[in-house]
Amino acid sequence: MRSRLTRLVEHKWFDRTILLVILLNAAVLGMETVPDVVDRYGGALNWFEYVFISVYVAEMLLKLFVYRRSYFRSKWNVFDFLIIVSSLGFAWVFTGLRTLRILRVATASRLVSRLRPLRRIASSIMGSLPGVGWTVLLTLVLYYIFAIVGIHLFRDENPERFGTLPAAFRTLFELTTLEDWQGNVFPITSVNGWAWIYFLIFILAASFVLVNVILGIVVDSLSLHSEGEIIEAAREPDATNDDILRSELAKLRAQIDHIAYLMDEAESDP
Repeated sequence: MRSRLTRLVEHKWFDRTILLVILLNAAVLGMETVPDVVDRYGGALNWFEYVFISVYVAEMLLKLFVYRRSYFRSKWNVFDFLIIVSSLGFAWVFTGLRTLRILRVATASRLVSRLRPLRRIASSIMGSLPGVGWTVLLTLVLYYIFAIVGIHLFRDENPERFGTLPAAFRTLFELTTLEDWQGNVFPITSVNGWAWIYFLIFILAASFVLVNVILGIVVDSLSLHSEGEIIEAAREPDATNDDILRSELAKLRAQIDHIAYLMDEAESDP
């Protein structure tokens, strides 16, 4: 029975069916944001949610039965397990609390674990977090330095943008995203023309250099992850060929042993 369930779980149509269920679940979650649809089909939508959760639980139990402890060796299986268990709790325990039921939208995030390109991108982002973290720390140091300099230079002329440290941080963040940079820069440069130097240096350092450094780290991590998958895929045929070769050698040894047995029997006959 376990072998049959293993073939079922590892069949490509099994994954495709679960992917279809996840897509339908995501569509239902989107429909629940439309008041007219909820008023007319609210009961049916809730019924569909229970069906989706039942399918997820059945999938999880099948894989747990087939793979046993090895199920938790995959980080994506652990991710699915946490999402399913939390969704199950919110659906059956907290059905009366609307705020907690909203958290069931996490089931749509299972698309990341089901689609290989999304898994690759997510793994690359997770792998780049250490490098991105140091870059973010460098960005905060840059913000702190420019915020203090900006407060000393422009606090009297523009206290709304550089009156306090939080206000200066907010202004510098808007400059980093280039959101309404004219509204932040022109009122100050109209009074002090040399202030262009301050804003030009910060925008070049924060908006172009540091942001591109973060993007470069993520892209580099994605490239390394893709190379690792290519190497792993290249090794798989070799492993398969080795298994086939061992199987053929075992059969050949069995045939040789059988022939030797027949020869011994023939020699022993008078």
